[in-house]
This record gives sequence, structure tokens and C-alpha cells, in this order.
Amino acid sequence: MPSYRHRRALIAIGALFAAGPAFAQINTDIIEKHRADLARQGSDPDMKRDATQPRDWNYDLPQGVTTRVVTFYVDGGTALHGKLFLPRGFSAKGSWPAVVVGHGINALSIGIEKYAARFADRGLVAMAIDYQSYGFSHSGSDDIRLLEPDPTTDASAVTDRHLRIVMKRTNLNNVHEVDDFRAAISFLQGEPGVDAERIGIWGSSNGGAIVMAVSAVDARVKACVAQVIGTRPMPRQPVAIADANMEDAIVRVRTGQGAETEAGFSFRTYVDRWYLTRNRDVQPGAWLDQIPKTNHVLFVPAEKDELTRGDSGAVEAAKFLTGRGVTAQVATLPDLTHFQAYSYTGFEVGSTLAADWFLKYLGTGSAR
Repeated sequence: MPSYRHRRALIAIGALFAAGPAFAQINTDIIEKHRADLARQGSDPDMKRDATQPRDWNYDLPQGVTTRVVTFYVDGGTALHGKLFLPRGFSAKGSWPAVVVGHGINALSIGIEKYAARFADRGLVAMAIDYQSYGFSHSGSDDIRLLEPDPTTDASAVTDRHLRIVMKRTNLNNVHEVDDFRAAISFLQGEPGVDAERIGIWGSSNGGAIVMAVSAVDARVKACVAQVIGTRPMPRQPVAIADANMEDAIVRVRTGQGAETEAGFSFRTYVDRWYLTRNRDVQPGAWLDQIPKTNHVLFVPAEKDELTRGDSGAVEAAKFLTGRGVTAQVATLPDLTHFQAYSYTGFEVGSTLAADWFLKYLGTGSAR
């Protein structure tokens, strides 16, 4: 009688290939190679996480990899922050595949730069980005908010007043983040040395939901990796607005600012309550039937993920995609919870699998 874990592996493999021919996949032996270390990470009290920590963000820049901070623009001119990681031997006259790397909910690009560094170490151009209103990026439509009533009226053509303001930050808006990823793709396509036809995207946690939506609406994406996210296929549902949120929505459109609520994991801040409604517009499971066959999707869930309840959603999504002829694979990180994927062996295994996937379906660079 096979063990529970062995049965899970057999079920996942069967789910991936029962609906159609077996597509070429990457080798996942690295998971077995490090299974004992992953089990240790899953049980060690010092390695437990209910959020990523600054010590999880640290990394050493690989030898020969260079970086450059860039600014790119979205939605009529909002300036976004990106950090480019260029591989050893990179030449602006060459042809290199490139990957956009995006963070999760209420996080910062600093926390996932080490993934971009790892991808560059493997020979890929990578760019870690801050979504609008995060980190070093500007805030789009909600940069500035008055802290007191505006006394001006149309009775005077010009009024001079000194009013207190607050710079509004961290608008949790998945719809905007889809646009941010697409703007980053355009930036990379215009970067000398990048092959515009070989672009991939990587997102983790809520960023994993975003990359699924981007994959569905943007055919430029040729490879996608979604880490620690469940995207169980489901039909699109109309977004119902609870009474409390409806009241807030009315106040928001009439005054320019609604209520705020606390949110976040790695750090907590007060954000617009409207995100509880707005983010439901992006339903990643409902986008799966629009992902084209030219894309290739890898899911890297965590077996004991407390937020997504394990890997079952990823397995269902991969089965659905393969049934439509889209190359897909699931590589589950055993014994780990959601936030353990970002550190120690979880990071080593997950980043290696992601790099393997991008290299397989985007190819390698050439300095020409």
C-alpha cells in the first residue's frame, strides 16, 4: 500500500496527464534530493513563518551579475520602480530571455529581489518591480489626500489656501497590478539585448493570482510561474458588494476617500477598504480558459499552505490547462507552509524549479 505522500504524487501526476498527451516537463528530482531539509524547515521553530521577515530578504549578488534601477510608466504616466538584474556575459547587442518578478499582497520588491538575482545567475534578464503605491513606485490616482475639508468653491476663480495633506500609499488593487505587469513587459521588450518574443512572468502569493490574469490577457507571455497560490478553475462570478462596502463605495465616490482597514502580512498598514471589493474583480480561476497554448505555466505550491489549503487548487488548475492543450506542471514543496517558501531550502528549491522552467520554455541567452 503506497504512503499518503506517494498517493498524493500519483494523483497529481494522473491529474496532469489524464486529459491529454504528456507535454515535456522539467525534472523535479531536486525536491526529493532536499526532502529531508524541507521536512526540517517545516518543523524547526526558528524556521516557522507567519510572514516573511527582513532576514528572509537578504541575498548576495551572484558573481558577474549586474543591476540597474529603472523607472517605467503605466496608466498615463504613473512612475513605477524596477530593478534590472543582468546575467554574466550580457550584451546589449545579444538576444536574452527576460522575466518580470512581482511581489505579493502588501509587500515590497525588496523582499523578492533575490529571485530576480537567482534568475540572472542562471542566465536570464530579470526585473523585480514595485506595484503602483508600493515601495519606490508612485501612487497613481490616490497620491494625495486632504486631512481637512476643502473650503474652495466656484465663486472664486482663484483661491489661495494652506491645507494639510497625507501622501496615500499601499492601494491594494489587483486590477492595477495587472496593468503594472503588462507595463513591465513592455519595458523589457524595449530593453536592448532582450528578445521581445521570449518574456516570462513570476509572481508569488497574491502576485501568483496576478500573473495568471496577465497570462490570460497578454499573449506576449511565453512562460509563467505562480508560487504558493491556488487557482482552482471556476466560472466568473458577478462581484456582489456587501452593505457595509456599498456604503463605503458611495462615500468614496462622493468625497474622494472612503474608509480604511488594516491589512498585510510582512508589514501591516492601513489601506483603502475598497480593496475588499475591487480585488474580487480579478478572479484567477476564471481566467484559466483564456490562457493561450503559446504560454507554459508552472505552479509551485506549498504542501501545508495555511492560506491556500495546500496544493489541490494548483493541481486542479494544471489539469484544466493541460486539458486545453496548455503546457502546465505542479511542483509541490513538501512540508512547507505559505511563507516558508521564501527562505532556506524552500527558496533554494522553488527558485531553482522556476529558473529551470523559464530556461526550458524561453531558452538561453546569446551575446552574439
